[in-house]
Amino acid sequence: MGDAMSSSEYPLKNRRLEQLSEAGFNVADFKCWAPRELKPEELRAFLAKHGKISCRHFHADEKRHFKCPVLYDQTDFDKILAFCLEHNKTFYTLCNEAINTKDSVCAGNILVHNEHTYFIEYFYGPGTPRDIESKGPDELKTYSKSLGQPAQGERPPEEVLRMVLDARRFQPLNKAYIIEFSVYPYPVGKSRDYVVCWEWRWGWLHYQLQANQFLQLELKNAQEANKGLGATIKSLRSEVAYLRGRLQDPDSDRASLPINLPVVQKRP
Repeated sequence: MGDAMSSSEYPLKNRRLEQLSEAGFNVADFKCWAPRELKPEELRAFLAKHGKISCRHFHADEKRHFKCPVLYDQTDFDKILAFCLEHNKTFYTLCNEAINTKDSVCAGNILVHNEHTYFIEYFYGPGTPRDIESKGPDELKTYSKSLGQPAQGERPPEEVLRMVLDARRFQPLNKAYIIEFSVYPYPVGKSRDYVVCWEWRWGWLHYQLQANQFLQLELKNAQEANKGLGATIKSLRSEVAYLRGRLQDPDSDRASLPINLPVVQKRP
């Protein structure tokens, strides 16, 4: 399926899901195709296996392409195929078994800062971990623990706390990372468990804040470039005004001017 690694340290999304599964975490069953490598017969077989699937897309450069086309909970193969063929021209296509987000009991992120410190942000009710971005302070819960210190915040469900130990041992990076999870009232995913993990990713902020942080950096760079361009334009305008003045002066030596600008004749 092409090169599955965007870097030696930070793999592509499909490989990160494989790493979670290999480490014993429950994930939704999925299949992935590299850009321009979608195989309709494999897509049809995956839909037949699950009956209903969700179709996501992602780019190797996730910092720049953090919002990609997605189609949830689909059963119509023709609609699925048309959608995936169109976007597979540019993106990786990742289809997973549809898990009803309306039935979610709890969803959130486990942030592992290091082996001694972790932080959980979560909310109760339907949705996915990405919905944290839209939750108000009355809905968003937090819980944190550091070695040798009392826990702080509202204790999450026991299923989440049981997963924390495995999350701290996971260590896919030598820096902070996040595991996204949802808790269900019935078994879901490949392992048929009550907790499903959607992905792991780097960072110390939740997803949209990371995206916003990148955009702010891009804006800052653009503003600095714009400042430099503005200074160049100002300098050029001053030079043009100076040269025009020289050209309009009948006593000036036009041959000594570096460029040949048209002389503006003075009106009588």
